[in-house]
Amino acid sequence: MPDGDCTGIARVMGLLGRAWAGAVLWAMHGGAERYAAIREAVPGVSDAVLAARLKELCERGLVERLVEPGPPVRVRYRLTPAGRDTRRLLGELHRYAQRHPDVTATRAG
Repeated sequence: MPDGDCTGIARVMGLLGRAWAGAVLWAMHGGAERYAAIREAVPGVSDAVLAARLKELCERGLVERLVEPGPPVRVRYRLTPAGRDTRRLLGELHRYAQRHPDVTATRAG
């Protein structure tokens, strides 16, 4: 077993492992900034869950919400330095899922 306390890993996985959180960050690494663009880049996420994840990611300091005065008022989301630091981690998770589809596949029952 690797040396060190694993509580930090548990905390990070608790945040990134929440429904759609990692996918939202991954979409933002791909350049999506507006709500509609993020929603399009994360197929299957509901509006309620996407709104909740964006709010949580903002509260946790990974994403910032920017309001551009209007009319119309426009909102966009931007990764903070802490959010940008997730790129390599999420990339490794993405590659793991590609290398091990049998492990990461959803199974019934």
